[in-house]
Amino acid sequence: MNLHSCLYLLALPLKNKGLLMKAFFLSILLLSGGLLVARDSRGQDLSKMTVTIQLKNVSLKHALRRIETLTSLPFTYKTSDIADYKDVSCEGTDIPVSRVLDVLLLNTGLGYEQINSNIIIKKIKVVPPPQPMVNVVFDGGVRGRVTSTTGEALSNATIKVEGSTRAIAADNNGGFTLTGLKAGSYKLRITAVGYEPLIKDIRVKDNEIADYEFILKEGSGKMDEVVVTALGITRKERSVGYSTQQISGSNLTVAKEQNVLGSLGGKIAGVQVSGSSAASMGGTQKIQIRGVNSVTGDGEPLVVVDNTPISNTNYAGKNGRDYGNLAQDINPEDIESVNVLKGPAASALYGLRGQFGVILITTKKGSRNSKPTVTFSSAASIEKAGNFMPLQNIYGAGSTLNFETVTINGVDTKYVDGTWDESWGPKMDGTPVRQQYSFYRADPDFGKATPFVPHPNNIKEYFVTGRTLNNSLSMTGGGQYTTFRLSYNNTDVTGIEPNTYLKRNNLSFSGSLTIAPNLVATANLNYAQNKGQRPSQGYQALGSRNMYQWFERNLDMQKMKQYKYSDGTFYQWNVNDPNSEGVYDDATPIDWNNPYFDAYENPAHDSRDRFFGDVGLRWTILPGLSVSGFVRQDGFTQNLDGRNAPGGRGTPDFWIGKYQSREMNYEFLAQYNKEFGDLSLNVNLGGNILTQRYDYLREETQGGFVTPGFYNIANSLERPLVDNYLSKKEVRSAYGSATLGYKNTYFLDASLRNDISSTLPQNNNSYLYPSVSASVVFSELLKWQPLSYGKMRLSFAQAGSDISPYLTTGYFTLGQPYGSTFPMDVPDILNNPNLKPSLGTAYEAGLDTKFFQGRLGLNATWYHQNNKNAVLPLDVSGTSGYTTTEINAGNIENQGIEITLSGAVVKAKNASWTSTFNVSHNTSKIISLYPGLHSYQLDYNRYASVNMYLLANEGEPFGTIVGNGYQRDQKTGQILLGSNNLPLYESGHKLGNVLPKYTGGWQNTVTWKNFDLSATVDFQSGGKFISWSKMLAVKSGQAAETAAMNDKGKNIRDPLADGGGIKISGISSVTGQPVTAYVGARAYYRNVLGSKIYDPWTEDASFIRLREARVGYTFSKTAIPSLPFRSLNLAFIARNPWMIWQKAPKGVNPAELATGASSLNWLETGQLATARSYGLNLTISF
Repeated sequence: MNLHSCLYLLALPLKNKGLLMKAFFLSILLLSGGLLVARDSRGQDLSKMTVTIQLKNVSLKHALRRIETLTSLPFTYKTSDIADYKDVSCEGTDIPVSRVLDVLLLNTGLGYEQINSNIIIKKIKVVPPPQPMVNVVFDGGVRGRVTSTTGEALSNATIKVEGSTRAIAADNNGGFTLTGLKAGSYKLRITAVGYEPLIKDIRVKDNEIADYEFILKEGSGKMDEVVVTALGITRKERSVGYSTQQISGSNLTVAKEQNVLGSLGGKIAGVQVSGSSAASMGGTQKIQIRGVNSVTGDGEPLVVVDNTPISNTNYAGKNGRDYGNLAQDINPEDIESVNVLKGPAASALYGLRGQFGVILITTKKGSRNSKPTVTFSSAASIEKAGNFMPLQNIYGAGSTLNFETVTINGVDTKYVDGTWDESWGPKMDGTPVRQQYSFYRADPDFGKATPFVPHPNNIKEYFVTGRTLNNSLSMTGGGQYTTFRLSYNNTDVTGIEPNTYLKRNNLSFSGSLTIAPNLVATANLNYAQNKGQRPSQGYQALGSRNMYQWFERNLDMQKMKQYKYSDGTFYQWNVNDPNSEGVYDDATPIDWNNPYFDAYENPAHDSRDRFFGDVGLRWTILPGLSVSGFVRQDGFTQNLDGRNAPGGRGTPDFWIGKYQSREMNYEFLAQYNKEFGDLSLNVNLGGNILTQRYDYLREETQGGFVTPGFYNIANSLERPLVDNYLSKKEVRSAYGSATLGYKNTYFLDASLRNDISSTLPQNNNSYLYPSVSASVVFSELLKWQPLSYGKMRLSFAQAGSDISPYLTTGYFTLGQPYGSTFPMDVPDILNNPNLKPSLGTAYEAGLDTKFFQGRLGLNATWYHQNNKNAVLPLDVSGTSGYTTTEINAGNIENQGIEITLSGAVVKAKNASWTSTFNVSHNTSKIISLYPGLHSYQLDYNRYASVNMYLLANEGEPFGTIVGNGYQRDQKTGQILLGSNNLPLYESGHKLGNVLPKYTGGWQNTVTWKNFDLSATVDFQSGGKFISWSKMLAVKSGQAAETAAMNDKGKNIRDPLADGGGIKISGISSVTGQPVTAYVGARAYYRNVLGSKIYDPWTEDASFIRLREARVGYTFSKTAIPSLPFRSLNLAFIARNPWMIWQKAPKGVNPAELATGASSLNWLETGQLATARSYGLNLTISF
C-alpha cells in the first residue's frame, strides 16, 4: 500500500496559512504576558492534537512508533495484526493525529480506540453475525520511574531493550512508558549521566502494562554531562577542548549575597572576585579572569543571561557612594547555573566582546507535563559592623600635651581646640574643660566645663544593626505544549550606617509554547527595580571612614547624634575658635562634618528601572536540523542625585543625573547535529545585529542656593552646570562553528566569527576571530579500573575588544547654553582614524580526570595569553591644538595554571560529604608599550604634596606601585637617618606589585539524614596596596601604636627628657655610622611616616576568609505525611562571618578593596566598615 499522496494533509498548510500566523502572534502575546497554563495530557482530543510528520515507504509499526515519539501517546497493538503492512507513507504539517491514523489505517481492516491516554490498534469486525466469545490478545508493555538512591527523579535517563533498537527517554519526573512488547522476558538497560548503568530483568504479559521502579546508583560522575558554551550552544562536556567550570544556582544563594557576582568568589579556579563591603548594600563586585589582560588594566568579562548580553556598568568612583555594578539586577533565586568561559578559546564566538571572558548565566525554567509547583523562600538576617582598627584611649584632641586656652568674658578658659582634627593633645584624665558642644547656645551643656575623658567606642557607637529581608515566590510547571516559570523577589535592606537603605524588586517570566511539533516559541523576560540611599566611602567624601582618619578620641558619639539643635543650628566639632563670649561666630566646619549631619542632611539617592530578556522562535526543519531567531534587549534608566547641605563644609550644592541605555540584539542561529556511525557532527551558523544607544543628562547647581534647603536645579544661585551626552553604536556579525567527533572519544572543534563595527574606520572595520580546539577522552582507550574518566584538551583562539564610539572621526561638543545661544567646540582629544580593536591570543592545554567511580576528580589547566593593541590616551604637544590622542599600544603576557580537586569524602546511605578545592597561579609581564614609551601611568593620587602612582612598566609584571620610600644605606640596607635622627625618604621607590600570586577557594557540603551543612573559604596570597586609613589613623594620633610604651617603660608621647620617645635605629646620613636614638612620637608619626613615606603603609593583601556558611534541616511530607506542603527547609546562614587570617593590619580588609568603577585595587582611601551577616532562611515547596 502506498499513501504518499495525502492531499488533505498537504493542502492543510496552504489553507491555514493565516491561521498559523495568528497562532504565532498569539503565542508571543501569551509568552510576553506570562499567561501560560499547564495542561494534563491524559485523554487528549486526537482531533485537536497536531503533528508534523514525514513517513515514506515505512512499516506501519515504524509509523506508529514515530507518532508515539511525537505525541508521548502510548500505543497498544497485536504485532501479528500490523506485521503485513510494510509500505505506508504520509507527509504533512500540523495534521490532527486522528486524521493521520485514519489515513495510515485506511484499507488495512484496522481501527483505533482511545482509552484515556492509551491508543489501542485492533482489527475492525466486518462480519456482524454473533460469534463465540474469544479473548483478543494485544502486546503488552512496561511503565516505570527512574530515580537515584535518594529518590531524586532522573530526567532524560535512557531506557533501552537489550538486543533491539527499542529505546525511550524518561520525562522530567523520571517516568516512561514502553509499549508494543510481545509477552515474554526482557532485559532493560537504564543509563543516566553520572550514574552506574542498570540492567534489570522484566516480564511482559499480553494485554498488560507492567509497573517497575528503577533505582540507579551514583557512578563515575558527569562524564557525559551537557554544558552551556558560547551563544548558549549546548555540548557534551567530553567534546569541549577548553576549560569550563559550571556551578549550580543553589551554590549562589547559600548566604543571600546582594550582588550575585560576589557569590562566585572562591568557587571557580582562575576567577578572582574582589568586592566592596556589604555595608554598601549590593555594591561593587569586580571579576578578573586569569589576571589583568590589558596594559591599561581595563576590561571585564561579558555577562550573558539566557544568551542575552547585559550591561555591567558601574556609576561609582573611588570616593562617594558605591552604587555597585549593574549585574546586581540579576535575581540569584532565578539562576539555574553559571558557566564561566575563561579564555578566548571559550569566548571566541563572542568576537569583539569576548577578549576578557564571558559569564554565562542560565535561569530556571519550567518543564513539560508537570504539575504547577510553588516555592516560597524567606530569609531574614542582621548585619553588624566589624573589623575595627585598634585605637588609643589615652590622649585627646589637640597638637600638644597642654590644653589650649581662650579668653571668655575676661577669663582664660581651658577648652578643646576644634581646629585640630587629631588626637595629639592632652591626656584624657578627667580634667574639666570647655568642649565643642558647650559653645552652642542651644546645647544643654552650654557654658559648662565637663570632664575630658575618652570615649573608647565612639566610632563603634556610630554604626547600627542592619537588617535584610528577602522574600521570593515562584511558580513552575507545564503542560503538553507549554512550560512556564514565574517568579517575584523582594529585598529590603537597612544598612549598618544610619539612614541608609536599599529596596529591590525582581519580576521574571520564562516560558515556551509548542505552536506545532516542530515550532516552539520561547520567552525570557526580566524586570528589576532598585532604590537606594547608600553610605559614602573614600577620603573626605561625606563618609564614616573619615572617623578613622581624622577624629578625636574624646568626642562623645551620643552628643554628636543630637546634631541639630532646637534653634536650627548644627552641632559641628571641627570648627574655628569661639569668640570672647564663649560662642561660635562661625560654626562652619573646617574639614569634617558631624557624621550624623552627613547621614541625615547629605543623603544621596540612586534608583534604576531595568528590563532585559528575549523572545524567540525555534523551527526544527528535519531531525537534527533546526533554525532559531531571537530578539534580545537590555535597557535601563539610572537616576542619581547628591547634595552638600547648608550648615556643612563647602558651598551648598545639589546635582542630579539621568542615564539611559538600550541594547538590542537581533540573532539568527542554524544548528545541525548528525551521527554517521562512529562519526558525529555538530555545525552552527548564525548572525547577529547589535545596536546600542546611550545618553545622559547631568545638572549641578553653582554658587549655592537662592533658597537654603530647597534641592532643585532651578534653585541654583548662578547658572547651573549642564552636561549632556549621546552615543550610538552598531555591530554586524556572522559566525560559525563545527565539532567533529569520532567514537565519542576524539573531538575536533573550530569556530570563526566576523565583526563589523560602526566605531571603527569604514575601510578597516571588519575583523575575524578564530578558534581551534581538540580533546581526547583517553579513559575510553585505557582499561584501568580506578580511572573513571580522563580527557586531554588543547586549544588556540583569538578574541577582541571593541573601541568606544567617536574615537576615529571628528565631532563637536555642545557647550553651556546661554539664552538662545548654544555654543559648540572641538574636543581636546585628537581622533585617530587608524585605531583598531585590541586583540587577545590564547593557548591552553588541560587535563580532566575522575577516579574511583567519580569519587575523586582532578582538573588542571595551563594557559598562555597575549593581549595587544589596547586603546589608550597619549599626550601630544600643545602646539597641535590638542592635549591627547588615542593610540593602539601595548602587549601584555599572562600565563598560569589552574587546579581544581574535588572529592566525595563520605558517601553513605544517610550521610555525604563533598569537597572542592581550587587554586590558580598567574604571572604577568608587560612585553612592550609604545615606541619611546617604557612606562605608562595607570592611576595616580596625591596626599600632603606627595605623589603615589600605579604604573605599567615594560619588562615588569603589571601594576607596579611607586611612591616615596625610605632612603637606605647602600652597604647595609638600613634606613638612613637625618641630623634630627628622623628617617630620610626619596621618591620613585617601587613599593610592590598589585596582582596576587595565588587565589582560590575551598567548598564543603555535608549532609546527614535531614541535616545539611555547607561552607566556603576563599583566599589570596600576595598583591600589594596602600592603606590611607591606616596611614592617617597614625598621622592623626588615633592608632594604638601612637600611644605605646617604649623599652624604658614610658609612653612614647612622654617628653624625651622624661624617658619618652620612640627608639629608632639606622645609619646616620651625616656620619655614616650606626645610630640608635629616641625621637618624639608626633614628629616621627605625624610629620614623617604619616605624611612623607609610603613604605610603612604598603600592605600585603594576603588573606584567608570564611566567606559563607549554612546549617539547615529539611522537613518533608514523605517523613511527615500530615505536612500541608511537600518540604520545608530551615537554615541558619552567615555571610563573611570570620576573617581567619590576614597579613594586613586589623581594621583594614584586604578582601574588600574594590572601589566603584576603578578597575584596580591598589589604593584604599577609606573603605566602608566590614559587615558580618547572620540570619535564618526558610524555603517551602508546595
